[in-house]
Amino acid sequence: MSERSADITTQATLTLPAPTIAAEPRLLGAILRQQTELSEAQLGEALEEQRATRTAEATREGSRIGEVLVRLHYATEEQVLTALAQQLGLVVLAELKPEEVDPELCALVPINFAKAHQLLPIRRSGLVVAVAVADPLDVAALDDVRRALGCAVEPVLVAGAKVIDAINKVYARATGDTELGEKDDEMGGEAEELVDILDLTDEAPIIRWVNSLMFQAVKERASDIHIEPREKELLVRYRIDGVLYEHKRANRNYVNSILSRVKIMAGLNIAEKRLPQDGRIRRKIAGKEIDMRVATAPTPLGERITIRLLDRSSILHDLADIGFGEDHLDVINELIRRPHGILLVTGPTGSGKTTTLYACLSKINTPDLNILTVEDPVEYQLEGISQVQVNPKIELTFANAIRSFLRHDPDVIMVGEIRDSETASMAITASLTGHLVFSTVHTNDAAGAITRLVDMGIEPFLVASSLVGLLAQRLVRRVCSDCRELYKPTVEELEKIGIDAKAFFADKLGAPRIRSSTKPPPSGMLYRALATGCPRCSKTGYTGRSGIYELLLIDDQIRALALKNTDSTQIKRAAVAKGMRTLRDDGALKVRAGMTTIEEVLLVTAEDRA
Repeated sequence: MSERSADITTQATLTLPAPTIAAEPRLLGAILRQQTELSEAQLGEALEEQRATRTAEATREGSRIGEVLVRLHYATEEQVLTALAQQLGLVVLAELKPEEVDPELCALVPINFAKAHQLLPIRRSGLVVAVAVADPLDVAALDDVRRALGCAVEPVLVAGAKVIDAINKVYARATGDTELGEKDDEMGGEAEELVDILDLTDEAPIIRWVNSLMFQAVKERASDIHIEPREKELLVRYRIDGVLYEHKRANRNYVNSILSRVKIMAGLNIAEKRLPQDGRIRRKIAGKEIDMRVATAPTPLGERITIRLLDRSSILHDLADIGFGEDHLDVINELIRRPHGILLVTGPTGSGKTTTLYACLSKINTPDLNILTVEDPVEYQLEGISQVQVNPKIELTFANAIRSFLRHDPDVIMVGEIRDSETASMAITASLTGHLVFSTVHTNDAAGAITRLVDMGIEPFLVASSLVGLLAQRLVRRVCSDCRELYKPTVEELEKIGIDAKAFFADKLGAPRIRSSTKPPPSGMLYRALATGCPRCSKTGYTGRSGIYELLLIDDQIRALALKNTDSTQIKRAAVAKGMRTLRDDGALKVRAGMTTIEEVLLVTAEDRA
């Protein structure tokens, strides 16, 4: 092992650190306890969850302890890799640069295999090839690579996300980033195996251009692609973490060809340019199955197209992963297991309400529950759950779907949105007849949902007797952990966000009870985004988003106020007096935990100034 490592380290184009050799074999948990802030209680919880996983699925090996610790946010992937390196005597690479990877070696390993096992051959040194791996214990995959390369392999530890990113860049460079082809596939069969865009080659320039557009959007974590005809050119913009950024421009002469290509992929009528159309594209891009919702709209300069990218891995989260504090998480876990009642999630469009509801459904989705949903549209198919998409043309509305559900012996019903009095009335009827109902409504805060239902014509006593909880939420951008900078906030900044400056600087606020892989800033300091950013965050200073929440539990006092048809301001004031955190208060906790910045919280909680 050591001789191979020495050979690899001598490479001029790829300098590897010396491997860490453990003095004696030690358990991974013991190493992490010594090297990180992992507590004995946290390690015990992770071991218990690992045992539970093995018990639930006896045919599987079960999650490794490192994976469980990362999932629980008790350790980062980098910390687990460092501990693994010490345990196994391997090398860890902090970065994996595509230009340092030998493309001839990669040509011997299929891209799908490389992605499935998160590994990538890096460089040959004599009779040994260094292979970047995220899981060094996947011995079978390493044996397959050894046979494919025809020589011995030396595993080098690299974080899984960085391996996948390097794979995308290396294999894309091998075919040319703008050479990405795509093959039309029939959309009728859901069971059809999708072919990855990166594995295809098509020489049609427009096809290559459009597929490059989609590949880059997935690579940069865009949620939407906006294709907009202008007077002299075609403009393409990506929405990343809620903010629009210009991506590229094309000559006006190619507008019709580009738009027609997208419409063909979405199954739309390319001859119809006067009316809006809606379609869907389903493709595999860079190893991920991506659903794309396509909407066209006629403008004086031509049709504009908006493509919404729906990545299953980005929406099907556990409740603990989407930003809930531990106290909120305890209450939510209790609410979603109630036998009946309504849990409403409120917030504007794009605030993550659907993600929260899906996380709730996934948490309680067991064979002993009959769960039915009615949505507009069905974002993702959830295994074991019957989902219906509304269709007003045939009078399949939210209300009619709920009415039908009640004849199917449901335990849990999810209604995509309560928009009118009929839907609200049917949802309340379902809850009062022994069913648990999840739904959403558009209001600024949690208390506003009560008055919104009354405004729809629902009697206050029905609202008070059916609701069990109200959850308002917003999304804030996460500050990039690679380029963020520490600073000492001013008293004015702290007061704006509702943090007691004296307690903050005296370190008397206590640690925020939030599960996060981000290490909190030191006492008296906060993080802010670097204006210039870095390559990981695409120069924005932020990467990813997290939720901030306002959870109003319907108790006897709140129920009495609802019965009196009290306005939302008084209801909110009473809830705050009983300990409810407002959106801004919860945002302040995320700032103190190092997850986001003061500017982000102020931006999305402007209405919470009172």
